[in-house]
Amino acid sequence: MKTTSIETTNIKTMNMETTRDDVLARVRRVLIDSLSLNIEEDDLRYSESLDQVMGLDSLAVLEFTTALEKEFGIMIEHEKLELSLLRDLPALARYIQSVAAAPPASDTPA
Repeated sequence: MKTTSIETTNIKTMNMETTRDDVLARVRRVLIDSLSLNIEEDDLRYSESLDQVMGLDSLAVLEFTTALEKEFGIMIEHEKLELSLLRDLPALARYIQSVAAAPPASDTPA
């Protein structure tokens, strides 16, 4: 049985040395693995809108965002999540970096 990158890297978290290119490559890999796409990573160019490559229905979006949360150890705020963000891999990578770099929200009131 083939182990996907999601299974092997889901405990990895972002650190200060993670570059945008690293994040972008991981996002692309998560997209392909989580949706079981029949394409190679090299066939999915960063400049393409995901609409041009595939159709993303609501179930695919849910599976993809859940896989991203596991891969990067983050929680994606659904209020801020827009389809336009999911269509643009570089913008999505920037969003993930900003969420990962933000200090954790405190559960206690100030």
